[in-house]
Amino acid sequence: TPPSSSMMVTVWCVFVLSCSTVIYASAIEDESNPCQLYLAQSTIPNAGLGVFAGTSFDYGQMIGRVGDAAFPVVDQDWHNSPDSGSQSKYEADYHWPLTNYDWNAPDIGMENEAEDVSVTVNGFGAAPNCHFRLLNVEEHKATYDTAGLDRYTSPGAGASTPWFNRTSTAAQDIEAGSELFVDYGPNWFLTRDGVFQLVPISESFEKAQAFLKEYGKLLVGSDNPDDLIEDKMSLDDEAQRDLWDVIKTFPYPTRERQALPDDHKDAIRAIHGDIQAIEKENSIRSTEYLKENGKCVDNIVPGKSSIPHAGRGAFATRFIPKGGLVAPAPLVHITHKSAVNMHNETIGHRGNIVRDENAIVKKQIIVNYMFGHPNSSLLLFPYSSNVPYINHHSTEYNTELRWATDFSFFHHEDWLNKTVEDLEEQWTSGLMLEFIALRDIQPGEEVLINYGDEWQQAWEEHVKKWEQIPVERDYNNLTLWTDTANRSAGYVRAEVYNKDTETPIRTTEEQITDPYSHSVQIQCQVNVNHDSAYLFEPETIPSFTREWNQERDDSEDVDEKHINNCKISERYEDDEDSEDEENEDDDEANEHNYLYTVELEVHKQFDGFDPIIERHEITDVPRDAISFVNMHYTSDVFLKQSFRHEMKLPDKIFPKAWMNLIPEEDRK
Repeated sequence: TPPSSSMMVTVWCVFVLSCSTVIYASAIEDESNPCQLYLAQSTIPNAGLGVFAGTSFDYGQMIGRVGDAAFPVVDQDWHNSPDSGSQSKYEADYHWPLTNYDWNAPDIGMENEAEDVSVTVNGFGAAPNCHFRLLNVEEHKATYDTAGLDRYTSPGAGASTPWFNRTSTAAQDIEAGSELFVDYGPNWFLTRDGVFQLVPISESFEKAQAFLKEYGKLLVGSDNPDDLIEDKMSLDDEAQRDLWDVIKTFPYPTRERQALPDDHKDAIRAIHGDIQAIEKENSIRSTEYLKENGKCVDNIVPGKSSIPHAGRGAFATRFIPKGGLVAPAPLVHITHKSAVNMHNETIGHRGNIVRDENAIVKKQIIVNYMFGHPNSSLLLFPYSSNVPYINHHSTEYNTELRWATDFSFFHHEDWLNKTVEDLEEQWTSGLMLEFIALRDIQPGEEVLINYGDEWQQAWEEHVKKWEQIPVERDYNNLTLWTDTANRSAGYVRAEVYNKDTETPIRTTEEQITDPYSHSVQIQCQVNVNHDSAYLFEPETIPSFTREWNQERDDSEDVDEKHINNCKISERYEDDEDSEDEENEDDDEANEHNYLYTVELEVHKQFDGFDPIIERHEITDVPRDAISFVNMHYTSDVFLKQSFRHEMKLPDKIFPKAWMNLIPEEDRK
């Protein structure tokens, strides 16, 4: 509900003094609809932003109102590598600070998008910190969902990411005010010591706890924690503080020392208990603190947009008054737009396939979610929750952008006066925009901004040129880097076939007249390892035949799954199931009572030999050991006709210092 008139007077007075946090607080004065998530200063020293729970969450409960969007970035190093040699974003060969926010494709469910896929996820995929002793959030895979944008009928198909609803759930009961921590994996820190110093990993805390026990002995001459009282300590409080400062500031840092508590009194408490208990206590802020010093990130939520061909949009979850905060938008900056270019292929001077530098055929889909300016090479990616869903309207927009006026611990205002060349030296985020309501926005109303005249013109030209292609003409020819296949027309996701466990899988012979969609491949869970040893390179292709064996072929360990492309050579009834139809477990495992013979061709490499091809024939393979997977480069992300264009950051807030595509004298 709207605030009272007296409250509005107070808010307006504070607005004149530029205290936007009070305005924002007035937008959520509804106890029945509290803010669930806040951005605020992390409880980890020098970690910048943190994400905090505005309410409590039970174990297993989804955190926030909906999952986050995910953006595949495909073959990027290849597209940024000249014929003369390869480039790597992970080696800083070109500027792409989003490497600090990359997720492995299998973790998001995108391993089959392309040959080389890294994934950027906004919201919980980017904003939370990692603390290995306080991990309280479990993250899940995204869902492929185009929001009704059909590749055959909508010019908006492929313009927005189809990867949606990457959810996060509570890994334990979470108290309101707790900072939320996700698992980056230790390798993330081990490869970034130069950027983030020596961040403690799990083993660091074990060694730090052992050090504290020795420290306790030093203070009292005993390893009994009950002796750690002031009367028995050999050092007074001031001396303890000085000694602890020496320990913590010793000029040669280690991960173990970084894991020790910062305060000398917390060190004593950690000896009594453990570091984790102290860290957890220190990682909780009061909800009053968050309301006064944080920024709510769940004022908007995705839903079906009212804008034609836009797919999803962002909708207000509560009343937001004019001048109120719609959403904060911390930014990752990319200094060269060319980093998102995607090139056609050509043959290089060494006979290998390289990018054709003169043939830019597309841009990475993530560019549609970035802000830029025609006079600058800079791109800005906002990574706050649900911000990617804010759509465009050239006249009826109700929200605008401005630079944050607070959060000085994160937002570096001096960067607005730096050149693009200076910003290229920065590999961490340090800028923040805010989406601000231009008028009162009612609950359930769609939030809209103006992407700029350049974007509007580009969209109108795209719609005018876009050609509707009937399903009958789609033989794997609508997407980039795919060839015509001897399969049926039309795009069908593997998930559709995998849900249908009743229909028998067609054999290779049956597929000649009744093929599956060109966009899928059949795979089998078969262990192709064997005990045969090659004493010499075989002159003919080795062949192996055996029955499928659950113990050998069906590993429960995800990392040990034996998945290989296969062909279905034969289908026959399962005699055991036919004789015992009352066996429910068998019916569930193999619902249509068929077994299969499958054929696999496997390439192997042995020391001293050229690559060897093996053929395997496996009989009695159950249905649940056979699955469909999506072929590379067939999703809507790769549609040849899909729209690509960055949003324009308005002239009035785009810094002149960043306009490196115009003469220097015109930037002043």
